[in-house]
Amino acid sequence: MKEKLAIAGVVILVGAGVYFSVRNMKHPADDPALSSIAKIAPVVKSICVTPIQNLSHKQVAMDNIDDEFVAQLNKVGFVSQKASGGKCDATTNAELVDITGRGRKTARIDFRLTLANEQVPRMSSSVEGKSGGKDGEGSLEKTVSEFKINPDPKESVGAEHEAIIAALGKTAAQIDAANRKGLPPWQAKEQ
Repeated sequence: MKEKLAIAGVVILVGAGVYFSVRNMKHPADDPALSSIAKIAPVVKSICVTPIQNLSHKQVAMDNIDDEFVAQLNKVGFVSQKASGGKCDATTNAELVDITGRGRKTARIDFRLTLANEQVPRMSSSVEGKSGGKDGEGSLEKTVSEFKINPDPKESVGAEHEAIIAALGKTAAQIDAANRKGLPPWQAKEQ
C-alpha cells in the first residue's frame, strides 16, 4: 500500500512540475538568467545587402545606394556584398521610408538584420540621416544658400543622396554596435 501511495505521490509531483513548466512564460532555455546552459552569441562577419526599396512615395535617385550601404558596412568592419546567392552570416533588408526637407534633406530608413539560419530578424530599427553634414563651418555662403526660395533641383537630388548615405552610415554603426553586444534576439515592444 505504501508503495502505491509513493508512486501516486511521485506521479502527482511530476504532473504538477510539467503543468507549471508549460504554464510558466519564462522558460530557462529562453531566459539567460534562469538558464544554467550558456548560449553562444552569434558572430556576424559577413552581411549580404538586399536592394534598398524606395517606399517614400517620392522620386528619389536610388542609383548606387546598395553599393553605398555595402561600402558603409565594409567601413565598420564587416565583409559585405550585394545579395546575389553568396554565403553570408546575415542579410539586411532596408527601405527608404521618408525623405523630408527643402534645402537640407532628412532621410529615414527602416532596416532589419536577419541571421542566415533564422527567419525572425535579430535587429529592427529606424535611422535618420541629414544632408549638410557636421562640418562646423558657419560660412556666409552656406547660410545664404539655405535661404534660396527655389533651390536648384540638381542640388536637391544631391542633398537627398547625401541624407540617404548619412542614414546608411548610422545603420552600419547600429549593426556594428549590436554585433559587439552579441546580437541579442530582437523583441517587439508591446503597446
